[in-house]
Amino acid sequence: MQVGILRGMELTRELERVEPCGALLDLLAGLDLDALSADERVTVTILARKIRAFADYVELAVLRGVEDTAELAMAITEPEQTVVRRKELTEDLRTLPRLMDQLREGRLDLRRLEAVRDRVRNLPSVALIAEVEDALLDIAPGLTHSQLGRRTTALVAQADPTGYEQRHQKAKSERRVEIRPLPDGMAHLTATLPAVEARMVHDLLCADAKDLPKDDRTTDQKRADAFLDRFLGNVRKRDVQVHVTISMETLMGLTEDPALLEGYGPITADTARELAMDGIWRAILLDDHDHADTIGKHTYRPGRRLKELVGVRAGNVCSAPGCTRPIQEGDHVTPWPKGHTTLANVKGLCTRHHHLKHDTHKVTVDNDGSLHWTTPHGRNYTTTPHKY
Repeated sequence: MQVGILRGMELTRELERVEPCGALLDLLAGLDLDALSADERVTVTILARKIRAFADYVELAVLRGVEDTAELAMAITEPEQTVVRRKELTEDLRTLPRLMDQLREGRLDLRRLEAVRDRVRNLPSVALIAEVEDALLDIAPGLTHSQLGRRTTALVAQADPTGYEQRHQKAKSERRVEIRPLPDGMAHLTATLPAVEARMVHDLLCADAKDLPKDDRTTDQKRADAFLDRFLGNVRKRDVQVHVTISMETLMGLTEDPALLEGYGPITADTARELAMDGIWRAILLDDHDHADTIGKHTYRPGRRLKELVGVRAGNVCSAPGCTRPIQEGDHVTPWPKGHTTLANVKGLCTRHHHLKHDTHKVTVDNDGSLHWTTPHGRNYTTTPHKY
């Protein structure tokens, strides 16, 4: 049926809904790639990724039955250990059959599927894995790798809170700092740390970098210089805050649902409760859809409270489609003064998407806080407030 749809058909957006097939590959093979319009390049990229996902599905399905990994490794010019790890992946993915179907259909790529596998593989039963898979089926194709990883982490923590805490404690014991040589007199220094402390270190370096003189250095270069300054003792002492959102039930020990660490994602209930012992609390009221609706009063002036609520309502990440950068700027969806400074009209964006929104993209907002983005090519995408 799909072959019939493709015969004699021009390259249009309708093809983006077609499942991978031989006719689709033939169509791409016959294109003059240099002659494509800007919108056609988007369509071709989508189609190519569908075919790649299907090819990954075929490889994994075949690899599951391979017994002589040495033979295959020689044939495809890969180390045998790489083939063995790939074969182990096929066994893990047998516990996610419906997401595997989405890989076959080209709706989900292997990288995102592996993000789910990495987070569910330690769940103690197939039933719990199926519970997480159930919750992901409708939303996984529309999430980026980072978004899908965060959502899966939260679902795993909810499905098995005790095991999640135990795995967190085990992971903490593997914290380390490593160095790897790079060309041209450089080196790569990495640290594996608990998420809360890592977030504090990152925010500290960002604050230090922001205080450096304005010059031709990039933000990354300034953060690297601030990192060195910290070890050389050339910086002033400063306090760093981390923001964690936790339910009252979890705070009281009635449930073990994960909390949300700004700029990272889900953390264990015990970690959040430890932070709450010495932290400043603020009440957040949710609406009927579990979206942040009201924030309690404290010592901040109203503008600061609204800014904080805007961040909480968005999960403290940019409200643009697919973006997981921290919020850097507030934006009036309907420009001021026609648009008022209210929760419904103010959204948090990263600098990049704030500029795109004003320069090339059209954005509207619904009463429930959903944002509708229209790109220069006329493509439409919708984002919704974070669901707690």
